[in-house]
This record gives sequence, structure tokens and C-alpha cells, in this order.
Amino acid sequence: MKRIATPLSPLLPLLLLVPTLGCPADDAEGSQVSDTGADDGEGSADDDGGTGRLDDTGSGGDAGPGACGEGGEENLFYDPPGQCYNNMGCATCNCRTFRDNPPLAEAVCEPDPADGQLTVTATVLEFPGNTPIPATEVAVYNALEIGLMGPDNATPIGETTADGDGRIELEVTPVDQIGIVATIRASGFVDTATGLAEPPYEASNAIHDLFAVPQSDIDAWNAALGNDAALEGFLPLGDNGGVVGVARNRYTGEPAAGIKIVSLDNGANTGAILRYLNTDGTFNADATTSTGVYVLFNPVLAEEFEAAKDGVVVSTRANRAGSGAPAVFTMNLTINLDPGVNPFE
Repeated sequence: MKRIATPLSPLLPLLLLVPTLGCPADDAEGSQVSDTGADDGEGSADDDGGTGRLDDTGSGGDAGPGACGEGGEENLFYDPPGQCYNNMGCATCNCRTFRDNPPLAEAVCEPDPADGQLTVTATVLEFPGNTPIPATEVAVYNALEIGLMGPDNATPIGETTADGDGRIELEVTPVDQIGIVATIRASGFVDTATGLAEPPYEASNAIHDLFAVPQSDIDAWNAALGNDAALEGFLPLGDNGGVVGVARNRYTGEPAAGIKIVSLDNGANTGAILRYLNTDGTFNADATTSTGVYVLFNPVLAEEFEAAKDGVVVSTRANRAGSGAPAVFTMNLTINLDPGVNPFE
């Protein structure tokens, strides 16, 4: 694998990329929102943080919700096409699946692996869509070690190469008290990192969609954002870090328009700067368009973000954002909106 020299200190924020996986019992019941109309415009959303939070759970068929979290199934618009959406849909807290959005019909609840082991299953995708990238090298690290030492000096706890469908599957033994992170380095793509899971570790990872961001997209976005005075000191993306993400419908995997990314921790007082990609390649400061893509700068340490539409929080879980050079980090939010028809029938 080609290694790129990486300074140590800028990578420290990578530790914040692990997903936030609080039990649903910690969350207030969220409001359901129907999104039956097509929205191809530039979109807008209210500035407030919303009135509730939707839990990221799945009804696991005959296997009820497990010890990894209970409740929240009442927030589902449609049952998963497989046995589970994620680990919370399985009594064993182990949903074997390779995708998050859209969910797979082959998702199945599996027994627990050996003590201390965690099964990583995922698909490497070209950001921000659903095109798999085959034969891609993926490395998994304990977050603290890679944050302190960088990928050139840290020792991966697992390495593998994606198959012809972009899928990976490997066993790792995480010991880190912050989390585990996957890194992707591939020709034509900027170095990209995504958090997989955080302690207390379940039997398998929480995030299954691993994006690699094309260098050509980063170059185009840097050019489009270059005259934005608020971003002085934060550009260029990649060389100077930065966070990118896409808001996707939980049931279809399609981009969600009219979504505003809000700080769970700091609300309107956040120092984070959000920009949303328009269909013409420019950016706006209001909400996602039909691209679903957003770019985030200047999150504070361990700042968590969620997604709101018309003042109601519609993301299934909050995610932490981290930024460190020289790489792009992904923070993708799953949106629990009714597409208007059951996509699994």
C-alpha cells in the first residue's frame, strides 16, 4: 500500500470520527415526517434544532431488539427488507449487512463472534452515490493510535482488499477506548477516513457505507468555495482537512433535499461552518439540495451534529465530526423520511 507522510498533530481530530451510538432509551421520542413530494430545488430548513430525535433501530423480524438498545421501532415507516437495519434490530446485537442506505434484503442477525472480536462488514463506495469501488485497500485502526501516530506509523488492527462488488469483511479485536476508524487510499481519490464503531463495542460495526471522495470533486469544490470569506484559513479541502457528507433517505439511499445540519451540542451558537452543494456546482449556506451533499468546517472537539427538516430532527442518530490534514473525513447522516411508497415491495 502506498504510504504518504503525515504529520502527527493535525490527525488528532480523527479521534472524533467514530459514530455516536447512544442507546435509544437516552433519546426522546421523535416526530415522524412524511416526505412524499419531490424536492429538486435549492431547499431551505428552519434554523432551530428541532423538536425530537429519531432513534436508529431496526425491527429484526423474529429477532427482537437486543441489549444494544431497545425501543424506537415505532418510528419506522417501513420494516427492513431483511431481518435488521442494524445491530439494534438483533437480539445478539449483530446484524450482518454490507450497506446502510439503502438497507439490504440479505441483512441477517448473526450469533456473537468470539469474545473481544468485532466483525467489520462494509462496502466501499464512490462519494456521494452508490457505485462500489472494487479492489480497494482498506485499513482499520484503533482511533487513538492512528490519531497520535498517523497512518504511516500506526499499526492497523486489520487490513483487507475490497472484492469485485466493493465489499469487505474481516475480524478485528478493538481495544481502543475511543473507537475504530477505516481509512481508504486509492488512485484518483483523496485519502478518506470514516468512523466504524465506538465502545462499548458490539459484535459488528455500526457504519457500513465507506465512501472514497474523488480528487476531482475536491478540486471543483475548492474552486467553488475559494471566494467564500468565511472559509478563509480552512481551505483547501483535503490538504487542510475538512468534513464532507451526504444526507440520504434511510429507505431508498437517495439524497435528501431541504436538510439542515445542526449542532446537537451548541445549536445556533456553534462555530462550525456549513455549506451545501447546489446542482450547478456552487454552494449555499441554507440547506441541502437534491445533491444531498454538505461540507463542514471548524467543528469543536467532539461536537455532534444531526439533521433537521422544517425544524424537526429527522436523522436516525447524531454523528461526531472531526477534521484533520491531510485527509477528508466523512460524516454521513441517515434521514428517516417517508419516500411515499414502500421501496421494499
